[in-house]
Amino acid sequence: MRAKTLVLLAGLSIVLVDEAVAAKVFKWVDEKGITHYGEIIPPEYTDHAATEMSNRGVTLRKWGAAAKPVQQKVGEEQTVREKEEKQRAFEQRRRDVALVNTYTSAREIDDVRDRTMQIPTQALRGFEPRLKKAQETLAALQQQAGSYTKASKPVPENLAQDVEEHRIDADSLKAEIDRVQTQIQAIKERYEADKRRYLELTQR
Repeated sequence: MRAKTLVLLAGLSIVLVDEAVAAKVFKWVDEKGITHYGEIIPPEYTDHAATEMSNRGVTLRKWGAAAKPVQQKVGEEQTVREKEEKQRAFEQRRRDVALVNTYTSAREIDDVRDRTMQIPTQALRGFEPRLKKAQETLAALQQQAGSYTKASKPVPENLAQDVEEHRIDADSLKAEIDRVQTQIQAIKERYEADKRRYLELTQR
């Protein structure tokens, strides 16, 4: 009796194994929209959406189509844009809170702007007369060198050196003035933008 039971169990196991082996049936749709069934998905359709079913038609698992390179790139770019937009919105909220908590009036923003501009404005006032003097000295030296050139004489080495040194000095001062003027303009624009935003937030 026991032997018969073992034989039956062994036979049943073989049937179950055979059924499990044959259980993989795949369903996929080609580019024309035609649905196909088979035990193996052709290589050209492995990146398409598909369904794995048992031989009784029970769905075992599904997977979507693999993203194409262009689609994947577009999706990644969209994700980056959304992340950047969220970050910008967060930063704007943070600045808004700081703005309202820092100032009590638009006039106060103007006062802070004026105080912030004091140092670069003083620096600019110091550079401007120095530049004027350097340019005047350079012009005089260049005139001397020009007189030698007009007379078809070589410019003395020490004079040529003085011209070059004063030219470098004048260029350096001009660059500093440009830098400070840019700084002052940036301060004006920043505080003007803060004042506009402050008024938007407090006059709603």
